[in-house]
Amino acid sequence: MSASDYYRILEVIPEARPEVIKAAYRALSLINHPDRNGDSQKARIINEAYGVLSDATKKADYDQLRLKPAPKMIGNYKILDQIAEGGFGITYRAEHILTSEFVCIKHCSRISPVDEALLLQEAKAIWDLRHYSMPVMRDILKFADGSLGLVMSYIPGPTLEKVVEKNGRMDPEHVAWICERTLNVLKYLHYNGVVHGDVKPQNIIMQPESHNIVLVDFGLALVKPTSSSHAVGYTQCFAAPEEINGLPIIPESDLYSLGMTMIYSLNGGNLDRLERKEIPSTTPQPLSDFLSRLVVKDVLSRPNWKKEDLCDTISLVRQESFGRNRSNMKPLNYA
Repeated sequence: MSASDYYRILEVIPEARPEVIKAAYRALSLINHPDRNGDSQKARIINEAYGVLSDATKKADYDQLRLKPAPKMIGNYKILDQIAEGGFGITYRAEHILTSEFVCIKHCSRISPVDEALLLQEAKAIWDLRHYSMPVMRDILKFADGSLGLVMSYIPGPTLEKVVEKNGRMDPEHVAWICERTLNVLKYLHYNGVVHGDVKPQNIIMQPESHNIVLVDFGLALVKPTSSSHAVGYTQCFAAPEEINGLPIIPESDLYSLGMTMIYSLNGGNLDRLERKEIPSTTPQPLSDFLSRLVVKDVLSRPNWKKEDLCDTISLVRQESFGRNRSNMKPLNYA
C-alpha cells in the first residue's frame, strides 16, 4: 500500500481533525460491515487506515513517510544510495523493482562519446564472464542525456582501503592470501583478454569470513587491447608507469597495480612509503621479493602469465613465508 492511501481510504484530507477522521471511519465501517453484506476486505483496510491515523505517533510517522520524495528510478531500478564518485561518474546501490535484488549502477557521465562507445563494446565483451571473485554484468542503461550506466551485481563488504584505514598495517599473511585471490581472478580476466586497468584498494571488496575478495569496478577495463588502445583513466598511486605515460595497458599493468596495492596494505596506507615502494622489514623475504618483482618499472622485466603461473608462485611464496599455503581462516578484524 502506498503512503498516500490511508487518507484516500477514509475519504478525508490530510488536514482533517481527529473528530472528522473518526466520523469518517464510523460511517465507512458501518457501510462496509460484513453483517450488512459489506466488503470484508475493504472493512479490514478501513480498520488498518484508522489504526494509523487515529494514533498521533503513528500518524506523524506516516505523514513523514508520505511526504518523503519518491525514490529516484533508473529503468527498472530504484536508487537507494550513493556508493562512490570518481572520474567516470557516480556509482549507486540500487534495487530491481520486480526481483528486489540489489545491484550496483555505475553512471558513466563524465567520459567522452568516443570513450562511451568503447565502454559499450567492452561491456558486451565481458557480458558472459563468470568468476566468484568478480561481479556479474546485469544490464546496460542509456540515460536521457545519452550517457551510459553499467549495472552489475552488488557485492556487500568493506573495501581493502577501509580495512587498512581501520587497522593500519596489515598482517603479511593476510596480504598474501588477498594477493593470491586477486591473482586468481586476474588470471581468469587476462586469459579472456580483459585488462582491468584500475586495480587498487578501493576496488577490492573484502569477504573476511570466507577469506575471499571480489575485484570490482570494470569501468576502466580494456578488452583485447592493441597497440592503439589507451587507458581512459587511472589512479596515480597504483597505476603502472606505462599507463601514466599514455601507453597501452597490458596484463602486466594490472600486476604492477596489484603489487602496489599489496605494498599499500603492508604499510597501513602510508602513501609516502608506497611512492618509494618501501616494503616493511617485518615482511617475510619471499613475499617481499615477489611483490618487488611485480612493481619494477620496466614492463618487460615483470612476471607474466606466459613465463609462469603466478597463482602457483604465490602459493609457494606463502609456504616459504609462513610454513603453510593456507591461512586456516586466520581472523581478520574489519568491522
